Amino acid sequence: MDLEGVVGRFAGMVVASLIREDNFPLYDVMIHDYKEDLKNYPANTQTDVINDCILKLCRALVHSTGKENVKEGIQKLEDGYRGVLGVLSPLQKREMLYLLAVAYYRDGDYSRSLSYLNQCLEVAPHFNQALTLKKKFGSVLWFLIGGPHQYYLDMILDCERDIAEAGDDAPGEVKNENIIKLSWALVHTRQPEDVLRGIDLLEAPLEKSGLSQLEKGGLNELQFRDMLYIRSLGHYISGDFIKSLNDVLQCLEVAPDFWQGRYLSRTVSTRMKKNKFLGALIFHTAGALVSVIINTKSRRKT
Repeated sequence: MDLEGVVGRFAGMVVASLIREDNFPLYDVMIHDYKEDLKNYPANTQTDVINDCILKLCRALVHSTGKENVKEGIQKLEDGYRGVLGVLSPLQKREMLYLLAVAYYRDGDYSRSLSYLNQCLEVAPHFNQALTLKKKFGSVLWFLIGGPHQYYLDMILDCERDIAEAGDDAPGEVKNENIIKLSWALVHTRQPEDVLRGIDLLEAPLEKSGLSQLEKGGLNELQFRDMLYIRSLGHYISGDFIKSLNDVLQCLEVAPDFWQGRYLSRTVSTRMKKNKFLGALIFHTAGALVSVIINTKSRRKT
């Protein structure tokens, strides 16, 4: 093989090794984790906390790739709409109506989707996630509207508005949940400045709440787990695999059966091994290329 062929093959191997292999967010894994959370809540858990978890589960269900999951999400949300979840807060009602619109849209029932979407926008006229979904109706370019990146950007704007409207006097539980939602959206954009902002948002609450300081720092165990996981994911996306592994191992110390944490831990470990292999490959291949170049020049001189 000539020098150009060697360089081309080497470049192809490097590019192939850098292709992203992860699949975050892990909706199917999130479904398992939220179902387990609901099973393990103490009997005296506040209704608002349980409803928030049910809505997180429903968001994962309706965004999952499995049709049966979407239908399960519809059933749970319809139950909530009929009052099974009790009295919902305005934000919970907004979330439920939006998720019903998403679920029916993904299930192909566009008339019901639009009906729930209009109800959602009556409750929250400036809800960006719903406004983007509504643009799909009546547009011949509906397939170009939205997309994962727009979804996260809308979520960021909605979370920022929720935080501003809640104000500094909001209960600690509400503040922490808002931080979790906003940092989750920021990290999943995969934009470097957003990812770093998501990581920074979590520094203060996590610093106050070490493993031995839970509750004292204002976080419950699940919030501490979720914040560690999101920060670990942020470090992973940023390429800081050591920090990512440290955070996810702490996360699994708090919640050993947390499937999202297990998946991330395996992903980080695999990437670290791959990078080590890639570094050795580059070193040895570079050495071989130097030899080839020197030999080629020597032949040309003679």
